Amino acid sequence: MKTSVVLSTFNGQNFIKQQLDSLRLQEHVADEVLILDDRSTDDTVTIVKKYIEEFSLENKWKLVVNQQNKGWQKNFIDGIDMATGDLIFTCDQDDIWRVDKIKVCHDLMEKNKVSLLVSNYCEFFSNGKEKIGPNKNTKELKKVDISMNYMLVGYPGCTYCFTKDLARLAIKYWTIGEAHDALLWRLGLFSDSLYVYTDDLIKWRKHNDSAFAKNSLASKTIANKLKWIENSIHNCKLIVQYLDNDVVRPRSRYYSIVQRNLKWLKLRKEFYRNKSIFSWLKLLFYFDCYPRKRQYLGDFYLVFVKRS
Repeated sequence: MKTSVVLSTFNGQNFIKQQLDSLRLQEHVADEVLILDDRSTDDTVTIVKKYIEEFSLENKWKLVVNQQNKGWQKNFIDGIDMATGDLIFTCDQDDIWRVDKIKVCHDLMEKNKVSLLVSNYCEFFSNGKEKIGPNKNTKELKKVDISMNYMLVGYPGCTYCFTKDLARLAIKYWTIGEAHDALLWRLGLFSDSLYVYTDDLIKWRKHNDSAFAKNSLASKTIANKLKWIENSIHNCKLIVQYLDNDVVRPRSRYYSIVQRNLKWLKLRKEFYRNKSIFSWLKLLFYFDCYPRKRQYLGDFYLVFVKRS
């Protein structure tokens, strides 16, 4: 099975070389590495160009510099669309891959009916601390079962390996501003083909300048919550289309899960607009839909305490 790596870069000069080293030195060498730079203003592009030349990687590695800034969501989805491999890996610019990551994922995907495979990771911090998550390293392949709070993405996109077929579906259902990992997670869940391998195959760098950290901070306003709710309502409708058109024999309860989430989202939208304590209390009946339970109290805080 041919393998492709899609790496999105933006102002990553401080850590990019470590990631490039970890890709180049894989036991199972990737057949294709696509590096899409989103108009970096530092030396990222120069570093990548010199790296490709130094190690004579021109035949397998390709650097694409965007003509204009797209944002990381669009940058990743365009890279996924460009990838030609049977298996596609998404890759961040500041992590470090274990030397056997591609080999382990390739072998698991080849032997099992899996469309999306995620793995444990080792978080590492600037102070030298490390933490394995989100499970213990038992080296087991486990199916991820769907739950009412299916919008909770349990693993970061930097741990993902997925099939070309799932990639095509992601291109079909992607909407502007959506994270590729959240979309792939839903598609894998609702087709009963999402699995986790409980071993840390990457070192996931944690710092305040990451896109993940910035997005998490930016979302904590009423305006951004409303935007997220509107997008999620749209995505619920797309999931119904996905079940109707692209999933073989979808389970009937999957439709009911989506419909319950749709009701929760509409009620949550109503609460953020009318700012009524009674609307907030009604949301308690949909407590199981919250991706994270603390977000129920977070809604109260944003509307009645922070008010912004």
